[in-house]
Amino acid sequence: MRRLFRSVFRLWRETKLEVLPISKDILHYRSEYLLSDIFSGLNVALLVFPQAMVYALLAGLPVEYGLYGAIVATMISALFSGSSVLNLGPTNSTAVVMLSALTACGVPWEKFPEVLPVVLVMTGVFLLISACLNISSLVQYVSKSVILGYMTAVIIIMIINQLHTALGFNLHVVQDGAITSWDMLKATFIGLKDIDLNSLFICVIVIALFFFWKKCFPKMPVIAMTIFSLALLSYFLMTFFHFSIQTLDNVYVSSWKATLNGFTMDNVNTFASTAFALSFICLIDGTTILKALAARMGVRPNINQMVFGVGLANMACGICSGMPASGSLVRSSANYISGARTSLASFFCGIFCLLGIVCFGAFFRFVPKSGLAMVVILLGIGLFEKESLRIILKSGSVDMCVFWVTVISSFIFPLNISIFLGILLSVALFLKQAAVPEFCEYTCEGDELFQTDMGTGNQQSELSIIHVEGNLFFASAELFLDQIREICQRPQLKVIILKLRNAFYIDGTCLLALKELLLYMGLHGRKLILSEVGPYAMKTLKQSGLYDIIGGDNIFKDNPKALNQSTSDAMKKARSLIGKEDVVVRIITKKEPVHYSVRNRLRSLMAPLQRKFKDIKNATSK
Repeated sequence: MRRLFRSVFRLWRETKLEVLPISKDILHYRSEYLLSDIFSGLNVALLVFPQAMVYALLAGLPVEYGLYGAIVATMISALFSGSSVLNLGPTNSTAVVMLSALTACGVPWEKFPEVLPVVLVMTGVFLLISACLNISSLVQYVSKSVILGYMTAVIIIMIINQLHTALGFNLHVVQDGAITSWDMLKATFIGLKDIDLNSLFICVIVIALFFFWKKCFPKMPVIAMTIFSLALLSYFLMTFFHFSIQTLDNVYVSSWKATLNGFTMDNVNTFASTAFALSFICLIDGTTILKALAARMGVRPNINQMVFGVGLANMACGICSGMPASGSLVRSSANYISGARTSLASFFCGIFCLLGIVCFGAFFRFVPKSGLAMVVILLGIGLFEKESLRIILKSGSVDMCVFWVTVISSFIFPLNISIFLGILLSVALFLKQAAVPEFCEYTCEGDELFQTDMGTGNQQSELSIIHVEGNLFFASAELFLDQIREICQRPQLKVIILKLRNAFYIDGTCLLALKELLLYMGLHGRKLILSEVGPYAMKTLKQSGLYDIIGGDNIFKDNPKALNQSTSDAMKKARSLIGKEDVVVRIITKKEPVHYSVRNRLRSLMAPLQRKFKDIKNATSK
């Protein structure tokens, strides 16, 4: 127990977490920073405000959940993330994953606000645990093909889920209970016959406005300008032409309240997997974005501090009627480009978003739902990473397979399941490649055999030196045993020397395999000697007890100053074990060792015949 607490304390110390990192910015704040931070906060708020509305609609929530979540998350980001440019808030990936996971659990859309608090609080708890135990860095081992496949699936599902809203028809899913993206796609195609012409007209207007503002004012907040101009146009159509449009509800700050419902053990058990998936997505998004921004700024990113801030942001969003929060690359980049000097820029962004609700919340009734859904679709189309897709799909069969499995499984299973399927496949394919350590026996042929006469006996005993390269872990244990057993089949073999200098890692499964190998060799009268044993391997052998089983006099440490000394001492020990016999020492005399393969095995079988033909040819020529 003491060792456990000591390990936990060491992990906490290695995290280098700060309780309130914004205090450093406040203590060292200068007056010239204020204008830059306010300007940056305003620029980012112009992005956050419309995006929060869009992502709330994407998640199947009222728009106020996105706005409240944006306000809370940006302020928490300023207080605890430890970054001057990182902006937290609603994102398309977290919105789609939450929608997919809750729909798969059989939760109807109107019940989302009831279960959302418990999901977000658990998500925050998982993230805090990741930060405090310093395990958040494990995300870097997720394959890029998995992430790209997941993001592609998110975009496709995002577009599918908004088509019925954009075209103004209701979605009738025949299946009861859990609903997959495939069910949504089928229901969308069935409902195309009920397209509302007014909604279709609004979609055409949105497309025209979006590309007009994007072409004429590419550096301006295109989304905000599109929604604002759409609201003015819909006000004109509804007031003077009595145009029938489904619009949003008004949002008032006075209606903002804390949400503490849904915290039951049944909900905790039901939505734990959803919360875990959301926390994983937040880890991927935040880590990728923070590393990219840190590379631009030339600073070292504090991943654990960022994860700590994201965890607190999600917990606060769960209590304050928000939605899942993660890092946003677009908004964080805008924060950096706008010249944010300190983390107070994100705090000002939250204040501007709050003022936006106060000033414009009463005019939300002029924003058409179909137009907002069309904005989501246009954003989704622009999110495809065409160059990255081309590289992944042409880089190799493994990456392409992982990518397509992740994408296709997202239509059969919820997104939180499909991404883990992609990760499992990626890890399995990696283990298949990494679990093949290189075993090569140093050998030679003909007159190159180094023979040592240690007596007058006629029997020639063999001493085999085998070089092991690669990690010896659970996936390579069986191959390790099979290779050594194959070598032990030679009747004259007496001693095997394993050179472990390049065996960088040995786990418990391979240690058990090594113990089994010792028993097998003992039954067949073989001896095992280990040479060039590094510090880590030596420590592992001693801790596991195999050091005593093998015998300390049969294990020789690696000596970096004299590379051949360890193997030379092992050979002397082997000769003493064999006794006074003629010994064939199989050791390298050429540059290329002989590997165990079909081709090399055929070569070794054909070598005596080739020598015979060579002798006959020489005798004939003479």
